[in-house]
Amino acid sequence: MTLLAGGVGGARMARALRPVLDPGHLTVVVNVGDDTQRYGVHVAADPDTVLYTLAGVVGPQGWGRSGDTREVMKSLTDMGFDTSFTLGDKDLSLCLARTMMLGEGRTLSEITATLAHSLGVDDVVILPASDDAVRTFVEVAGGGWLEFQEYFVDRHHTDAVTALAYHGAQNAAPGPGVVEAIELAETLIIAPSNPPLSIWPILAIDAIDQAVRSHPRRVGVSPLFAGAALKGPASEVMAGVGLSPGTEGVLEAYRGLIDHLFIDLADQEDTALGEGFGVAIHAADTRLSGADEGVGFASHLLEVTSS
Repeated sequence: MTLLAGGVGGARMARALRPVLDPGHLTVVVNVGDDTQRYGVHVAADPDTVLYTLAGVVGPQGWGRSGDTREVMKSLTDMGFDTSFTLGDKDLSLCLARTMMLGEGRTLSEITATLAHSLGVDDVVILPASDDAVRTFVEVAGGGWLEFQEYFVDRHHTDAVTALAYHGAQNAAPGPGVVEAIELAETLIIAPSNPPLSIWPILAIDAIDQAVRSHPRRVGVSPLFAGAALKGPASEVMAGVGLSPGTEGVLEAYRGLIDHLFIDLADQEDTALGEGFGVAIHAADTRLSGADEGVGFASHLLEVTSS
């Protein structure tokens, strides 16, 4: 099983799939378009969220480290630095370790495997989409182009989005093992991540896009509930780049890329929309939090799509 994933939604989908698969049978290909440089370190927001979630140390908000302290941020604030982009001390130390290893000439893929092992995540393969720099930029109404984290964190994703660009994707190579993980997977799943911000940057790398388009069994999970995201700007960004509202917009975002789409029960009236896209739509309880953390849904997804 191979999962294309962004941050929180992708990490939680990986967590849900993990117990219903044999150890070593899940590979997660993670977006690197959100990566940035802050405080002199390389921050890999989505890979770290996947790592922390699978290691059982993710913060209660779905990102960062649980029980983390903020002593470095407090000290920088006292010295007059802008710390609105906040990293906890443990989070910062992991980013510092990554930066040091990059400085030694190691690749992002190698480093991610090392960090996963250090956190005890040895049963799931986590692959950055590319070792090359691919960066998402956001065009906002009246404000020109912003680096992703400037739009998302610094400006609290309140700007109206009018276009997206994935700098470096045209010349980027897939990370080692990424295309093979897609081609060899029995089922390819696109996580309930923000399609334009989290999944399109992965697919902007041509070889990955081609591998997905050629795969015989592709499953998408909608990030929407009653036509809107529970958190984050998915609905607004989708509208800003010209996609239709609700489930139809998800189908447009993944046109030619999926054979099945799982939508939440709150959107079950949309199941007939799949006919126009050649996609079988299945309504289920797609929430990945709660008592079983989505394990029941993951089991149902595999049962439906493998029959």
